[in-house]
Amino acid sequence: MYQGTGPTDHEGTASGDGAGRCPYSEDGALALHRGGELPWRQLRERHGGLVPVELGPGVPGWLLLGYKENLQALRDQTYFSADPRPWRSTGSPARSGALGHDGAEHQRLRAPIVEALAAVGTAQLVPVVERAAVHLLGRAAADGSADLIGQYAAPLPAMVFNELFGLPDEYGRLLADIAERSWSADPREAADAGDSVRGYFRGLVERKRREPGEDLVGHLLAHPNALTDEEAVEALSMLWATGHEATTHLIGNALLKLLEDPNVWTAYLGGTLTPEDFIDYVMWTDSPIQVLAGRYSTMDIRFSGAHIRKGEPLLFGLASAHTDPSVSRGGDDAMALAGNRSHLAWGAGAHRCPATAFSREMVRTAIDMAVDRLRGMVLAVEPADLRRRPSLSVHGLEELPVWFTATGERTERQEPPQERGPMRTWIRRRRRPVAQGARYQAPLSREGGREEAETVVAVPEPKRRRAPQGAGARYQAPFAKQEDVPDPLDRLLATWTPRG
Repeated sequence: MYQGTGPTDHEGTASGDGAGRCPYSEDGALALHRGGELPWRQLRERHGGLVPVELGPGVPGWLLLGYKENLQALRDQTYFSADPRPWRSTGSPARSGALGHDGAEHQRLRAPIVEALAAVGTAQLVPVVERAAVHLLGRAAADGSADLIGQYAAPLPAMVFNELFGLPDEYGRLLADIAERSWSADPREAADAGDSVRGYFRGLVERKRREPGEDLVGHLLAHPNALTDEEAVEALSMLWATGHEATTHLIGNALLKLLEDPNVWTAYLGGTLTPEDFIDYVMWTDSPIQVLAGRYSTMDIRFSGAHIRKGEPLLFGLASAHTDPSVSRGGDDAMALAGNRSHLAWGAGAHRCPATAFSREMVRTAIDMAVDRLRGMVLAVEPADLRRRPSLSVHGLEELPVWFTATGERTERQEPPQERGPMRTWIRRRRRPVAQGARYQAPLSREGGREEAETVVAVPEPKRRRAPQGAGARYQAPFAKQEDVPDPLDRLLATWTPRG
């Protein structure tokens, strides 16, 4: 069977033939595990729609380069599956950013996530983002300089999600710190951070089972599909893993676009370029995700001129797809790309990102808050001196240093604002009604409910004797005080040591 539209090389042989591939490994496959920037245009010109790769030493796979090839693999569940289990018997699977199921099981697991996110409307989300932004930006406002990645874009999603989960702010700072450590170049620190993230969500689900509330997790757990605890942990972990880093660098890349291109800045602030169109423009030209893993061939097929065996993993080359000449006619012109929503940064098909509208609103609000509060904002270094993260999959900055007009107002207290309690404490409790009757010296109603004023003399309550210390119910001895047993979230917080 033939699928795809990839071209052939100059000798007329299919681009899938190993002999024509980049000689980065012994079998001619592109060795992705060795790192380094990928020359997308040269790869497309030489190999067409896809190129064979090594995910690890001796671990084969395919990197999709063309827009049509990426789109077809995203949409087609007949030939390309998100479920890695059939491939695991042949080696270590590629990391998948989607729920590892298809069909009815995928819909069962996806529906609670979609509906829980939908329950968080704009009216609820925007104030949460604004509060987190005001807090983070306020801490740097007096200095006139800041790193908009480390001090703003990176911790903001953690603070927002944590509040939507119904947890106090201290857990948000915990989650933000764990997320930062998960990006560490030290494999041990990154692995420990991954375990801590898992522990955070496992403890979150356990607490919300015990203390349900009207929050994002409460909606997820109350869904009719009745996710198990492990399924709920997996759903929340997946939502966080696929959304946090991408959101961080979408905010960072968008702010960089504004700072380095005066025409884009003018169009955005003047309203010519709407926030929605601006975000799509960034997705086309500087997407935070450039390579995404997550599909496996369900059978032996011929796809874009290459022979792909059953079970072989395919990686989405989004950075290559977005610069494919067949779709990138607008180039880097923001106004030419305005309104073009056909980029693949949100995915496509049944596994399309369930948090698209949610993420758009968070990013739009975060950008507006930074532009509004950091007046006169300019880059503190030349664009060429900015350092990108050394990552194949993530396209983002290590830091984004800026200067702006300092407020000169430094609060005496550098600690975060007063902690919010869990959502369950927002419920207003009724005050116990005032007791009536002679026992309480309160006036009784007379003549059909009418009360007559009268002088009431308060009789002091007789002094009670203190019960003798003794054992047993006869002496009303106090029971042993039950100690509060910390749950997994409390234990994680107790052992957390912030960086720096």
